[in-house]
Amino acid sequence: MTNICVTGIWHQGTVVSACLADLGNTVFGVCDERTAALLNAGQPPVHEPALPEIIQRNLEAGRLRYTTDLAEGLAEAEFVFICTDTPVDANDDSDLSSIYGLAENIGHHLHNDIVLCVTAQVPIGTSQHLAQIVRSLAPARACTVAYIPEFLRLGIAVETFRQADRFVIGCDEPNVAARVAALYQPLGRPIVYTDVRSAEMAKHASNAFLSTSISFINEIANLCEALDADATEVARILKLDQRIGRHAFLSPGLGFAGGTLGRELRALQKLGAARQMPTPLMDAVLQINGGRVQLVGHRLSTVLGSLEGCQVGVLGLTYKAGTSTLRRAISLDIVRHLVGKGAIVKAFDPLANLEEVADLPPMQMCSDPYQVAEGSRALVLITEWSDIGLLDLHRLRALMGGDVFLDTRNFFDPGRMTQAGFRYLGIGR
Repeated sequence: MTNICVTGIWHQGTVVSACLADLGNTVFGVCDERTAALLNAGQPPVHEPALPEIIQRNLEAGRLRYTTDLAEGLAEAEFVFICTDTPVDANDDSDLSSIYGLAENIGHHLHNDIVLCVTAQVPIGTSQHLAQIVRSLAPARACTVAYIPEFLRLGIAVETFRQADRFVIGCDEPNVAARVAALYQPLGRPIVYTDVRSAEMAKHASNAFLSTSISFINEIANLCEALDADATEVARILKLDQRIGRHAFLSPGLGFAGGTLGRELRALQKLGAARQMPTPLMDAVLQINGGRVQLVGHRLSTVLGSLEGCQVGVLGLTYKAGTSTLRRAISLDIVRHLVGKGAIVKAFDPLANLEEVADLPPMQMCSDPYQVAEGSRALVLITEWSDIGLLDLHRLRALMGGDVFLDTRNFFDPGRMTQAGFRYLGIGR
């Protein structure tokens, strides 16, 4: 049994703290008073399947506790995690001030030797800088750093932790790397050892590759729409190539929302600019993705004409299916764009935490999808939810004041939607 302190608690920190406790460790999570109260009552700050049960089980077993007192969390800790979900601005530029602040607080309260485990999404070189901050404030204590890039996915975060494709241990001291790896070994997943900077760059490169795949298939989708081809069929054929693979990010749609992927591209752009090295691929990926916000308004204007005074119903708002967060959700930018074109927007989402966002766009929130459909000339699916497949499509269509259904997820079968009376529009098909 190992003593662990996890700082920077929101989505990533909650999953990491709960899952490490579930492996038999004693874990203190350090966070603000409101978050600590919620978590000690078994309620995570972001909806995530299976997570409440894991938290409750480990609270009851005495292996997990959340506190506002960093000194308490650090008191017997051998490993201290910085798991902050790194804030970004409107341009996806990272704000590392809160992460540096955590390192300073750890240094001020540290009374024992630790391994500083950084899982937050940070630019290359940051992890070593964080350790230097801790050492400068606690010179009598040993602080070795390891960077462990997390590849958690909202909505399936517990699954992607427990069934990780690999755990990467970036540490410049082999004996310390082995100690960190021992935390994850009970899961039986592949473990990759490397140096700190290579681990940080691997996180950048992984997300940049995924971003590139998304922008690639969306550019293909644009061509497919113009040339009467089906991008979903094209993607299916591509995935049968072993050099590409069946899990490739090749789903035509709205592109990637801000935050995780955009942050990495901006970081690589900045790293290149600082060394006078151009990054034309990263520039192009961001340019293609940036245009996806206008896609919904453009498609609706093409089939309906002016959207002035036109009621549009939006189905699903959250950042991803299966989660409650609206932080950097593309849906909000789409609603703003529609409203800017004169549309009246109604919306429904069964999980969305509206309190997270201070500047919600003007829209009427509805209690169910059928209320959204009433009087709407068009419906737009942005984010699916668990039982969306149970929708009564004929009832939905009958309540509308029009017949357009824009499916940005390519979730529904076009033939079934046509039979229900919709003028069905997919992405790239």
